[in-house]
Amino acid sequence: MPKEPFIFLNGKIAEAEDTRISPFDRGFLWGDGIYEVTPCFGRNLYRLQDHVDRLYRSLSYVRIDPGLSPLEMVSETERLLSENHDRLGADAMYRVGHWVTRGVDDPSMMTSAAGPATVMIFFRPVDTSAIAWNHANGIKLSVSSVRRNPPECIESRAKVTSKMNQILAELDAGSRSALPLMLDINGNVAENSVANFFIVREGSVWTPPDRNILEGVTRKVVFELCSRLSIPLIERYFTMYDVAQAEEFFITSSAICATPVSDVDGFTPKRSVPGPITTQLIEAFATETGYGFHIAD
Repeated sequence: MPKEPFIFLNGKIAEAEDTRISPFDRGFLWGDGIYEVTPCFGRNLYRLQDHVDRLYRSLSYVRIDPGLSPLEMVSETERLLSENHDRLGADAMYRVGHWVTRGVDDPSMMTSAAGPATVMIFFRPVDTSAIAWNHANGIKLSVSSVRRNPPECIESRAKVTSKMNQILAELDAGSRSALPLMLDINGNVAENSVANFFIVREGSVWTPPDRNILEGVTRKVVFELCSRLSIPLIERYFTMYDVAQAEEFFITSSAICATPVSDVDGFTPKRSVPGPITTQLIEAFATETGYGFHIAD
């Protein structure tokens, strides 16, 4: 059985069981941190620079200095990949996590007194068979009563570790055997707890503007692929009324690429699942990444 991948923690690469983080780390105490998740397909990091760029935009927003430049963060990630070469399956997929907290809390508990930052990079395996099944059959979403935190409270584009808002939405929808679809405080469709949401209407792809959602890297890839495939794409606010009229729904994230949605609170897409545009995007992602998802025998 292959060994667990090594972990990078504060400049050192070690076995997971040998790594230690202080119980007084502000990431644990207060959720005071930033994170990123980069997909790794068959030992190939996909869009690492895009993810590191967003990591540093978020770090700048919350005023955490990781003690590494963006170039050094990329270099350390690639060093960890190299050290893990014999521990990663050649055809497997992994989530590569970058977690940065403000560091150990001072006894005063003053934010400005904490530090230096805690920086961790790690590889976690992905169940690609489950993704393949979802690509073929779609997933079910349910509108959660928990609204997406508005940018007036905390910037939606920052990928913060304080995820209670999304966790409560996940638990809410999970009680109905579904994943959540979150609305903003004005009733516009925002996003899933961990993924961006899209619909297709009259042959055009619609997605909410980035004011009240995370600026997804895979969302950015969808923009590029739609341009390449001559599929019209529109950023606009829309509500469940528009979802009810849509031909297709799908979600995107770094871990799942583009995944069709078969049901949103009883609203089903007008086209088959996966729909023709969603299928085009799934196939384009496979070409883009050089990686295909397969249901296990």
